[in-house]
Amino acid sequence: MRIILLLLFLTSGVLCGEDESELIFIYNAKSGIVNEFLDFAHKIVSPSTYNCNLCAISYGNFTMKKKWSDYISSLPVRSTFTYKDKVSEYGYNNIELPSIIFRNGSRSKVIISSEEINKLKKIDQLINILSDRLKDQGMSIEKQNKNNLSEQEWKEKLTPEEYHILREKGTERPFTGEYDKFYEDGTYKCAGCGTELFSSSSKYDSGCGWPAFYEALPEKIEESEDNSFGMRRIEITCENCGGHLGHVFNDGPQPSGLRYCVNSISLDFDSGDDDND
Repeated sequence: MRIILLLLFLTSGVLCGEDESELIFIYNAKSGIVNEFLDFAHKIVSPSTYNCNLCAISYGNFTMKKKWSDYISSLPVRSTFTYKDKVSEYGYNNIELPSIIFRNGSRSKVIISSEEINKLKKIDQLINILSDRLKDQGMSIEKQNKNNLSEQEWKEKLTPEEYHILREKGTERPFTGEYDKFYEDGTYKCAGCGTELFSSSSKYDSGCGWPAFYEALPEKIEESEDNSFGMRRIEITCENCGGHLGHVFNDGPQPSGLRYCVNSISLDFDSGDDDND
């Protein structure tokens, strides 16, 4: 009987859910409606002095960005969001904010520090680093997309050339793409899922041999580090389906200084005239 009771005691933590994993996002901001209003005003009036970069990149003016919300909902771990005036309730008193903490049972650790968060500029960067840190904790993070197609379904949906570029991260030969020297007015969409990616107003002739844009449409592109072929580059993919588009470089024109170098095969062009026949 004593052995049975001892076993029940030792396993009670699991039975009671003490081993349940949790992400704790701690904002460098105070809780409450009044403070939320003051934070909103601060972001609008003086964004350069706003102290919570976690808030700044994951929220719009009033609500959490949909891309971030969808990502959080897809994670195989519970997420809790709290504020600096509530941080002591979680047992964290001497911690730089904002921070993201991973807790598993009685063990917890900062997996993204305040210093790291404050260097981020886009929600894609936060998603990528958080995914990497969760993978380090042994979690399987699956990419979410609205199409949710298997690779076999992608092969059936796309041409062989499109599949090679979009799904196998291939590259078309320079100066051969349909949109390299193409400058009509309209919108460039993902050839895989139809998501709008670029406006023709940001397209320019970079001379690189591929279509080039100095900016993408807001929150339509994901960026990730690409170290293939002995090079260090930033890959760009469609935020919806994950289709490979190309790479982004820091040698573009103003106002962004960026060059989104994109495979023509990754794109479909929409002039907006289809309904005017």
